[in-house]
Amino acid sequence: MKKKGMVPLKEALEDYFKRKRWDKRLKGYQAINYWEEVVGEEIAQYSQPIKIQDQTLFLRVKSNVWANELNLRKGELIQKINLKTGEEIISNILFKVQPAHFNFNKKNKANSS
Repeated sequence: MKKKGMVPLKEALEDYFKRKRWDKRLKGYQAINYWEEVVGEEIAQYSQPIKIQDQTLFLRVKSNVWANELNLRKGELIQKINLKTGEEIISNILFKVQPAHFNFNKKNKANSS
């Protein structure tokens, strides 16, 4: 029996996740964890990713105004997310208006829509 060469842990884990088909799910979590970096500070203040299911990102937004704005920019957001993850993990975004989930200080309240 031949011994295989040493494989870096990162490579071994990536291979394991691919075999288990967890790689896209992990990339989705990566996009969620880096939400502000992906979409920018302003959008991140008024939106929060909830989950990714069947290539659809479910996004919580502060108001109908923000849901409409982000719906108009949906293609741009999908492109940014997929670029960050290195593959097409998102093909659609659905918005859920939930203003109660957004706590702002006085400065942000004065600037909110």
